[in-house]
Order: sequence, then C-alpha cells, then structure tokens
Amino acid sequence: MLMLHLGCFAVFYTGVSTPAIIVLVVMYVGRGLGITGGYHRLLAHRSFKTSRVMQFLFALAGCMAMEGGPLWWVSHHRSHHRDTETDKDIHSPKTQGFWKSHMGWMMTNEAFMESGANTRDLYRFAELKFLQRYYVWIVLVQIVVLYALGAGLDALNPAWGTSGAQLVIWGFFICTVLLWHATFMVNSVCHTWGSREYETDDSSTNNFFVGLVAFGEGWHNNHHQFPLSARHGLRWWQIDLTWLLLRAMNSVGLVSDLRLPKELRSP
Repeated sequence: MLMLHLGCFAVFYTGVSTPAIIVLVVMYVGRGLGITGGYHRLLAHRSFKTSRVMQFLFALAGCMAMEGGPLWWVSHHRSHHRDTETDKDIHSPKTQGFWKSHMGWMMTNEAFMESGANTRDLYRFAELKFLQRYYVWIVLVQIVVLYALGAGLDALNPAWGTSGAQLVIWGFFICTVLLWHATFMVNSVCHTWGSREYETDDSSTNNFFVGLVAFGEGWHNNHHQFPLSARHGLRWWQIDLTWLLLRAMNSVGLVSDLRLPKELRSP
C-alpha cells in the first residue's frame, strides 16, 4: 500500500496527457463497477442473477481493482455484516478507530486470516477459484498492458505526449489509490458521518459524496437495512451508478432477478 501511494508521485516525472486522463477514468469506472456490481452486489449478496460468463467478467474487473481476490473479498465482507461493530469487525470506526477502519486494517495480519467457510457457495465456480489463485498475475498483466498501450500510442502519435510509464502511473497507481480510498470510505466515513434513514443496529450512514465516488455504495445505511437489495440509492435523488448499470443490463437480458426491498417492488 505504501509503494502504490508513493508511486503516484512519479506523475511529476511522467507528466499528463489527454489519453492518460481517459485511461484513468475508464479504469476507475470499469474496476470500480467490478467491485460494486461484481464483488459486492453479485458475489457477496447474490442481489441479482447472471450467466457464468458475466459473473466471470464482473469478478475479473473486481480483481483488476487490486482489492484482493473474489473469494477473499466476499468472505471478508460477509464477516463484516455478521460481526458489524463488534470486536470481530476489524474495520469498524466504533471499535477500531477511524484510521484503522479506513485503511489501517489492511496492514494487519488479521485482515488476511479469513477461513473462507462463509463462501462455500462460490466454490462450485471453477472460474472464481481460478481468479483467486491467479489474482496477482491478473494485477501484473494489466500493468504490462497499460505500458504497452502507452508505448503504442506514443509510437502512433508522439504529439499526444504519452508513454508506457505515464499510462502505468495514471491507469494503475493513481487509479488504484483513488479507488482504494473510495472503497475504504464506505467502512470509515459511512459509519461516522452522514444521515440515517433507517434505525439499524449499527451506526451506518448515507453519505452523498461517498455515494458518488463509490458508485452508490455510499448509501450505506440503506444497504445495512436491506443488505440483499441490488439497489442502494433507494430515493430518486440518491445517485447509484451501479444500480443504473444493472438496470440497463437487465433491460437487454444480461442480468435478471434484481432483488429490491418490498417497498420498491412493482405491484
């Protein structure tokens, strides 16, 4: 984690270009939706159904976000819901403090001691076990692809001012750090600041800013009230880009059976 944060300062060496910003945005959105739609709403909560091919693609995008393999991530998240704000919840600001809840927990041994017993339902998917086993290689391959893309664009049109190193810094280092903090804020900020529409048994809140940068995950109080819902932004003004993606995919048959709270279901 320290290496990736420090690596962002290499931007002062590589500079910036329009292709670099485009790659940053595309990687942030694609990898982010892999976490929110794939790891979280599909694998952890089974909030909707899809084909094994789409499930693999969702999980692959999640792997690229460098937040751990799918089986580890799901096991850890399910443990969070089971143990919310108890001493067993290693990223609760209530029991662990804000710093540890935000990112300090990822620097502890206990973060990587999940037994996986609560993900047995996913073990029947060989492709998910493949992604878990080769997670590190998936991370490394995307770095190679970004470098090759930058070098290729530079050869195609030097006026763009791109380079292999530049796209690695923007598309991997900066993108990963931004996405990490967007995800981590769901644990820290969304259990500290925000509004509470539902009286849940925890301190979860709805936070508009986190809702934006984490593609709907910031409506965390809604999520703790309705953990199986595929939609987290339950009001028209609660922007939930993950839900908009899932609804669009549902309209063309790529996903189905989107689970919603009873109050939002059509009669």
